[in-house]
Amino acid sequence: MFISSVCDVLQLLALQDWETFRSTVLSDPTLFRIITSTISACSELNGMTLLHAAVRFNPPLDVIAQMIRLCPLMTAATDCLGRTPLHVAAGSKASA
Repeated sequence: MFISSVCDVLQLLALQDWETFRSTVLSDPTLFRIITSTISACSELNGMTLLHAAVRFNPPLDVIAQMIRLCPLMTAATDCLGRTPLHVAAGSKASA
């Protein structure tokens, strides 16, 4: 699958297509950092990072671990409501 936009990445999360997310987004650290930077800079997403978005959909632990390895600063980032990704995960009743 070719990732052509941030919308494609967010769609993978919403569909919980973790295998495609792993093979396209997480497999290329440079692409991952570009996507992460683009999402973080998008005012329409209200300060949300890619990690904020991912944890809403109860991803496998290895996906979260790889995201954190590639961009550890995302763990402390806050959205417009002051929530870290951990707050979002807890509010979404994530299992991992």
